Amino acid sequence: MKKKKILKPSTYLIFIAVAIFVAVVPLVNQGYSMMILNLGLIYSIAAYGVSVMLGLGGQLSFAAVSFMGLGAYFTANLCSGRQGFWLDTSLTLVIVLLVAAVTAYLIGMVLNRLSGTYFTFATIGLVQVTWSFYLSYKPLFGGPDGISNICTLRIFGWSPANYNEWFYVLAFLVLIVALLVERIRRSQLGRSLSAIRDNEIAAQTLGINVYRTKVIAFTIAGVLAALSGALYAMHSQFVSSDMFTYERATTYIIMVMLGGVNNTFGVFVGSVLVTMLPEWLRGLQRYLQLIYGIGVILLMVFMPMGLAGLTSGFGKSLKRKIFPKDKITEREQTKR
Repeated sequence: MKKKKILKPSTYLIFIAVAIFVAVVPLVNQGYSMMILNLGLIYSIAAYGVSVMLGLGGQLSFAAVSFMGLGAYFTANLCSGRQGFWLDTSLTLVIVLLVAAVTAYLIGMVLNRLSGTYFTFATIGLVQVTWSFYLSYKPLFGGPDGISNICTLRIFGWSPANYNEWFYVLAFLVLIVALLVERIRRSQLGRSLSAIRDNEIAAQTLGINVYRTKVIAFTIAGVLAALSGALYAMHSQFVSSDMFTYERATTYIIMVMLGGVNNTFGVFVGSVLVTMLPEWLRGLQRYLQLIYGIGVILLMVFMPMGLAGLTSGFGKSLKRKIFPKDKITEREQTKR
């Protein structure tokens, strides 16, 4: 008989923490603060894509903002009448995700011919190219002025009337994406990516198609980033090229590194913290990049696995103090 899988206590704690977060936050926040928090939820979707690439596959990619821009601008052009299209927002999202999947797959086929730092620099080049298009080509992207009056999300005739209602919609979508990413981690694809991350040559000897697996991961990351961009456009009802620069791309890397590159809940926490940080440090805006830089250095030195690694280490240390080795040994002997 197969043994039933028992959830770890930490998993229950995460469920409780998320439930409290979703229930309490809208009650104590309104207006602008809810808008910033909603942006954190939107950004976390793109950060999950980065986590698939970096945490599972060990590939550092800056391309998230390029696909966020694709999702945002496609949404702006398809459902706001800008190009003569007034599509329903649900249909718009489907089209955006399909276009993003095809585009990411084709670009991934090219970029994944490279590896290591060459791949990383190629994604930086992609960010610069797409940003130049978003900034300069006015017919599709609005140029430096961006695009305003974008349609808001509409589901079966219902639209979020305020930021608090948007919060519940976004929290639900983030939960779905988080469960999807966690499922990928535990799937054959996730195990293949982890094998490639640890030793690419060994992965090949095990029969893993390294190139194809990398392209699939890149496609998943692109689709999640495009979804994030589409939601951003509908939520803010405005989009401009400033959102899709190299500087923004580094922010998503920081989100994932802060939370924990290979921890689903940690990525969410890191995304919210990094989004809220500029608001908490509003009086230090001119020094924000300096603070980011110092923070990343300290993070790599003292918390290389992010907040998730720190809490995991603390939990194990606490467990050893509560249950010393001799007590654990006695319990194991009793069971035998």
